[in-house]
Amino acid sequence: MARDQAARTSEPADLPLGRQRPSLATVRRWVRLQLVGEAPDCVGDVLLVVNELVSNAYRYTSEPSFLRVAVERVKIRVEIAHDSRAHPPLRKVSRPQRGYGLVLVARLSDRWGVDRAHGDTVVWADLPREV
Repeated sequence: MARDQAARTSEPADLPLGRQRPSLATVRRWVRLQLVGEAPDCVGDVLLVVNELVSNAYRYTSEPSFLRVAVERVKIRVEIAHDSRAHPPLRKVSRPQRGYGLVLVARLSDRWGVDRAHGDTVVWADLPREV
């Protein structure tokens, strides 16, 4: 089974977003469908990261464009695109409060960052696949 999972990669899947904010449960359900066959712990980490990125996109931008999930050979990449030019805030937090989300993203991801091109901003995170 590990060999089959390691070989399984797919085209990136996009979930269109917009002003009508979907419920986070709907977003998580869609992500689970993209990750059928992945290790449960890995799926759980991806869902936490997606929750934070989607929540931040709706909290800090006017209109997110899409959520993308790409299953690659050794990683799962999550991206959310929006029109905001502001960097998402990453703070050191001594106790749980608002602003802890990107600290969680940083801890669960191998890498994460922000790319800007053509007037859009893409916040992305690479999570390790359990193969």
